[in-house]
Order: sequence, then structure tokens, then C-alpha cells
Amino acid sequence: MSRFDFSHPPFDSLTASEQQSLEACADIAFFADDDEIMGPGKPVDTLWVVIKGIVREMAGEEVIGVYRERDTFDARALIAGETHNRFVVHEEALLYAIPRAQLMELTGRNLRFGAYFYASVSHKLAALSERPGHRELQTLLTARVRDVRLREPVKVDGSTTLQQAAETMKAQRVKSLLVQDGARLGIYTTTDFRDVIINGTPYHTPLSELGQFQLMSVDIDDFLFNALLTMTRNNIRRLVVTSAGQAVGILSQVDVLSYFSNHSHLIAQRIERAQNLDELADAAGQITRLVRILSGHGVKPPQLARLVQTLNARLFERAWQMLAPPALQENSCLIVMGSEGRGEQILKTDQDNALIIRDGFPQDGVAEICDAFSGALARFGYPPCAGGIMLSNPAWRLNQSEMQARIQQWTFQPDSTSLMNLAIFVDAEAVAGDAGLLREAHEVLQQAIADDAAFYARFARAIEQFDTPLGLFAQLLTREADGEAVLDLKKGGIFPIVHGTRALALEAGIHETNTLERLAALTSKGLLEQELSHDLAEALTFLIGIKLGSGLDALEEGRQPDNLIAPYRLSTLERDLLKDAFAVVKRYKSMLRHHFKLGSF
Repeated sequence: MSRFDFSHPPFDSLTASEQQSLEACADIAFFADDDEIMGPGKPVDTLWVVIKGIVREMAGEEVIGVYRERDTFDARALIAGETHNRFVVHEEALLYAIPRAQLMELTGRNLRFGAYFYASVSHKLAALSERPGHRELQTLLTARVRDVRLREPVKVDGSTTLQQAAETMKAQRVKSLLVQDGARLGIYTTTDFRDVIINGTPYHTPLSELGQFQLMSVDIDDFLFNALLTMTRNNIRRLVVTSAGQAVGILSQVDVLSYFSNHSHLIAQRIERAQNLDELADAAGQITRLVRILSGHGVKPPQLARLVQTLNARLFERAWQMLAPPALQENSCLIVMGSEGRGEQILKTDQDNALIIRDGFPQDGVAEICDAFSGALARFGYPPCAGGIMLSNPAWRLNQSEMQARIQQWTFQPDSTSLMNLAIFVDAEAVAGDAGLLREAHEVLQQAIADDAAFYARFARAIEQFDTPLGLFAQLLTREADGEAVLDLKKGGIFPIVHGTRALALEAGIHETNTLERLAALTSKGLLEQELSHDLAEALTFLIGIKLGSGLDALEEGRQPDNLIAPYRLSTLERDLLKDAFAVVKRYKSMLRHHFKLGSF
């Protein structure tokens, strides 16, 4: 039996022979309290792994790192050959000592293991999600439509009568028919027979008059995950599968859900079937459970956030449909903003939403409906917004003209509050009603800020609002809160990436709201260097992942998730990657200062 624990990173990426090689060269060392293991001026030729005890990393008299069982130190110093900090035993420590020469040999043979030590930032951050323990759900993200056993389509002519269609479905044991009517291709399903019965449609009616000829389709080589999102967004149960433009199969929601059934319990159908707010609240309660399951099986934060965004959008739309009369639904646009609008919110946070109402539409009773909607979301687990950015606040319940005037006020009188509101609005996405009302508002914004370099600089300056918690010699800068040394992930890392990218995208006229999509668009336009873009994408994904893990732990302990994390609770690998991510943030902020000439303000 091995004396070395290979179950944790980066050692979990070693092969059996590589494990044997490492174990053969690793010694065990004992250190008493207050012994200095490494320090300035001393050569660094060993990687240390804690078996028992506690070791502190000291910058002067300040504790900047705490290493416990399974933690390693110090990979950075090992590469540099020296350290600026002292590593001092706090409680009697038993450590593995791995010689530098043998370690470097392993890094040359095993690229994933080597990424931990000297890969580029983007590759190093990405390597965290590639560990063996995170592979179980890789098929969920990489599976293609062709990987599912597709139902072969049964095609009939548009002249086929309703009665003939029923007989064909029964004989072929299918629940849908493709209908070829000249150049048009449509579909007719068993669900459509319900309308036939209700409307008393004659059985001799041809399918050319009854089929749905605006087909939703998916290419056979598209990701299965995208097919699921398409069905959820459009509230449909089947997609026509195409190859080279030709229909080759039918993909049903049952097929997709059965493919994923071993991984999670998807709740979109429960939302659609809900008949009242009680049932919606029950469905909403399952979203966090879904997040916990998928996160625990290695689904990356961007894909997880997109799925949650889709479910939330359906949840909000169904709640709005239950509360708002049809006339209000048709003459308004319900929008979500902030992280929800960007598709980057995973756990439930405070509400960021608004309502744009068509000019001239009577607003009698609208206030009460909006109050009820905000109350329903609170009941679903989305706390009221501390800043009042929600439908129950009249300031975020405006008709077209009022919203457009408000946008112009934000741009022409850009104080800190106006710029914050504008930043939130820039990320807006429509979830119900007439999306054209939101598009008009965005057009007003683009017209107001066109070619206004001073505005973009003022808008981007918010990146200076918070310091990045990374000091000299790559030490994490913490503050005390409730007896713990903590740092703020959002202020120190997530916000500068999100807002800096938002500012660049706004200046470039890019309409995407998701930060990763904005980064990709900026890179494709040549406005952002590709390596920095990749590093930013990986850093943001890592930071959101760390925040998610901390939030899930908080919920498990009965606490409300927040943006604070205690670095000592992270593994050595996670702390090192956190430093790398913050280094990327600092590099990005420097680039943004130069681009927007922030030193002039």
C-alpha cells in the first residue's frame, strides 16, 4: 500500500509508474514548533507536502498563507530557486520532501502535472477542471446530437389527411410525422390532435393546413447540451435533426432527458406544467439542488450558469404570465440585468429586474402586479435587491419614453450612481413580453454615447474602485472578518474582468451580454490580444468556480452565500491558481488604464 496520498491535485494526475517514481524519491522530515523550513537567502530545492501539522508562510510578521494536511509549498519558489517569504512551523509538522530534480523530470513527462508548475496562466487554470475526478460529466458537455439514438423520421405528403395521419402514427408507433408540402417541410405531432378535437376539425383535412411549418431544428453535429437549451427556451418537446440541410431524425425531449438521467434531475418541465405560484416555488427550490449535483460532477461554471439562466428565464416568464394580464404582457418587456442578464449567476442572489411599458398603455393596477412579482421572486429564493433594482420600485418600472429619458440622464450626467445603473442596464436581457422595447432602449443608449471617448473613460474608471488583493511577491492580501482572514472575490477579481470587458464591448458596439462571449467578440475584432483574452476567460471561470464552491458550502452550513472567501480553506493548488487569476486581473487593469487613458482623470 502506498504511503503517499495521490488522491489530491496535482498528484492525482500522475500515472501508476510516475507515482512509484515519485514515492521512491520522497523523504519524510519532521520539524518542531517555530522551525524555519524555507526562507530568504536560502536555496529552494525541495517541494514540501504536509502530512501532519501546520506551516505558516510569513511576509515579515504578517501571515499570508497557512498550509495543512495535503497542502504543498512552494511551487513558485521551486521554479525561481528562491523565496522572499519565510515558511515557519506553527504546530509540529511531518512533511514529505520531494527533490527538485526528480520533480522537474516528472513535469517534463506529464504535461498535466507540469501545468501546475510552469504552464501559461490559461492552461494552468484550465488544468484544474481536467483532473480525473472531474471527468464523469465530460460527456454531458461534449456529447453531440449524433451520440443519441435518434428516431428515424416518418415523412408523409402534405395531402395526407388527418385520419390517414392518425393511422400512420399508430402503424409506425411514432408520435410525430414530418410533412412535405412542396418545398415546405413541417411537422405534425400527437399533441396537435388535441387542438383538432377541441376545434372539431374534419378528419379529411390535409396536413398541409395543419402542420407546423416553422420548424425548430438542430444539426446532427451540434452539442446535445445546446439542443436541450433550445427546447427549454422555446418550450418545445421535439427538434428536427438535420445533416447537410436534410432532415435525418427527430430528437425528443425524452431522448435528451434520458441521456442525462444518470446525471441530474432537470426541472424545466415542472416549471412549464406549474399551474400556480406554489408549484413554481417548488420547482424553483430544485434549481439549487440541480446546481449542487452538476457542480459536484464537474460541470464548468460557464455551462452551469447558462443552464441556470435558461431555467430562471422560464421561471420568471411563467411567474409573470400568472400575475400579469395578457394585455400587459403584450405591451411591456420584462428584463433581467446584472449577472442574471449576463448569464453568469449560478446561485440565487438579489433581484435585478425592470419593466419597460409601451407608451400610452394604461398603468392602472400595474404597480400592484409588479409588487406581487417581486414578492413571488422573493418567495422563490431571490432576495429583494438592497438597491431597489426591481419591479416593485417605480424607478425601474417605466414606459418607453421614461426609460429612454433615464438612459440619456445616465449618460449626460454620469455621476457614480448613474454609471452604476447604466452598467447594470447594459447587461439587460428580455425574458418576457415585447423584446423590441428593450432593443429600442439599447439603440437610444448607443446613439447617446457614440464617439464619446470621455464617456467611455468615465464608465471604465469603475475598475479602479477596488484593489486587487495581490501584493508583492504574489502574496494574497486579506482582511479580518468574523475572526477569519478573508478576501472579496467579486471586488478583487470578478468585477474588474466583467466591467472592463463590458466597457470595451460597449465602446466597440458589441451586443453580446455574456462576458466570455464579449471577450471572444473583442478578440475576433482584433481589439483584445488573444493570449490575454484566453487568460481572462480562464481566470473568470476559475474565480466564479471558487465563489460557487464557497456559496454551496455556506448553504450547507445554513448561511447566506457571499463574495468572501478564506484562502486558508483552499487547497495549495487553488491558492496558487487564485494568485495566478489575480495576476491576470492586475495585467488587465493595466491594459484598461492605458486604453481608456484613466491616468488623465
